[in-house]
Amino acid sequence: MGARMSWGHAAAGLAVAGGVMGFMGSSKSAKSARAVAEYNAQIAERNARVMDQAAEQKVFMGDMMNVRAVQEYNRFLDSAETAYNNSGVIATTGTPALVALESARAADQDLATTDYNTKVAALQLREQGTGLRMQANLTRMEGAARAQAYKMQGYQSLLGGATSAAGAMALA
Repeated sequence: MGARMSWGHAAAGLAVAGGVMGFMGSSKSAKSARAVAEYNAQIAERNARVMDQAAEQKVFMGDMMNVRAVQEYNRFLDSAETAYNNSGVIATTGTPALVALESARAADQDLATTDYNTKVAALQLREQGTGLRMQANLTRMEGAARAQAYKMQGYQSLLGGATSAAGAMALA
């Protein structure tokens, strides 16, 4: 009978040890799941900041394009006026004035189009950044859920070990 009791105690001890080992492994897995999720979320947030910077760069470049377009239009207007004056035509009346007004209207339309396209492109980049921030939050939530699942596995392992130990002790 003594040998039977020692085997029962040994089985109970192994069951408890197995439960504790399972719990420890699950706890480490939970920490790893959180760490991986946080790392991935930080990458998504970094990419979101890159999108924000790209949007600002897009706005800056659009503004620069408009400044250059105004400078080119002014050069065109100056050279047209000079050409009219050199040919003896008064540049501020009649057809030359109509040409200047039409050129100004076309230049304004080009500036407005560039401004609109720049704002749309910047908005798209900002939206991508927002999507990446949302992805970062979702990644963190998924990591927390995975970590919680691993913790539950750990508790199940402890309970399983205790149950097995109790069963082994009952047979002892």
